[in-house]
Amino acid sequence: MRKSLLLSCGDISGDLWASQVILLLRERRPGVEVVALGGEESRKAGAHLLVDTVSQSTVGLAEALRAFSFWKKTWREVSAFLRKEKPSVLLAIDNPGFNLRLVRLCARESIPVVYFAPPQVWAWGRWRGKFLARYADHILHLFPWEGKYFAGGRARVSWVGHPLGAWWGKIPQRGPNPQTILFLPGSRRNEVLSFLPVLRGLLSEYGGRFLRYRLVLVAASPSLRPLLETGRGPFPVQVVDRKDLYPLFEDTVLAVSSSGTVTLEVALGGIPQIIVYRTSWGTFLLGCLLFRAPFIGLPNILLGREIAPELVQRRFTPTELFKTMERLLADSSLPGKAKGWAEEIAVQLGDGRTFDHVAEVVSRYLE
Repeated sequence: MRKSLLLSCGDISGDLWASQVILLLRERRPGVEVVALGGEESRKAGAHLLVDTVSQSTVGLAEALRAFSFWKKTWREVSAFLRKEKPSVLLAIDNPGFNLRLVRLCARESIPVVYFAPPQVWAWGRWRGKFLARYADHILHLFPWEGKYFAGGRARVSWVGHPLGAWWGKIPQRGPNPQTILFLPGSRRNEVLSFLPVLRGLLSEYGGRFLRYRLVLVAASPSLRPLLETGRGPFPVQVVDRKDLYPLFEDTVLAVSSSGTVTLEVALGGIPQIIVYRTSWGTFLLGCLLFRAPFIGLPNILLGREIAPELVQRRFTPTELFKTMERLLADSSLPGKAKGWAEEIAVQLGDGRTFDHVAEVVSRYLE
């Protein structure tokens, strides 16, 4: 009987993680067919791309509503695929807005479900933990303290660690005399569109204060690079691709990072950073009602204190950003503290074999 895997992710990080799992599964199960709701990385790893969901990645209610027609069409396609092809197992990665619904459909069709990187129910929507525990077969969570939020249902729950645990020790550390300031505007188009006006305002009003530094803007994906090239304006900011991020760490004195996985990468590099975030006001107000965590940045959440200043919504302005950057650049004690924080964070990322653990679990359903 033919064995097949349906994989579903919705953003650049999830697509990268999916590609690593696919490569490992193809070693363990050479004949397995992988069909993906994903992106270019999944395709390059050997998956047949049913729908390119990564290019439609959004954050927030208003943004999701604008993409409603795309997701409605995607739902029709994947529903028809599931009922016709009956894959051996679904591997869902993050993207709860779509994947939770897909999990329930798979359960109703008697298709086993493995959910890797489950929703951050400790921050908001704790009902999702109970929902997932009811409908999934195996939940693979990233941080050691998350498991309790998925207890009490039919699903097995396992801590597999965070993928960055594999890169701890390989991520270059900040050097002794860094001269680069990194700007990391996020992996979603709407995040970038919110970030760029603040960057232009910063350089327009205060650019003269940064003449001694090399300013670098990182494109999370090739599709975003043209937007950054035009959106940086007439200012001396170099645009580089995501693959060039780690080589820059040794020479980075400070980073301005959109909230997301990249904040953990920067923190593991021992680099001081400012975590920023801005979305539509409707999404922000809804988030204020639902969000339970005291911080939005993962390094702050993991350590339970604000090691990286957060500029959120109306505080993310050129003036506030400049004042915060100036304060951090003047703090000579910060590099030593950042190195210690990196070591604290690394402890919570697991044994570095996250993808092996995920592939091992999924492989059992392909026997």
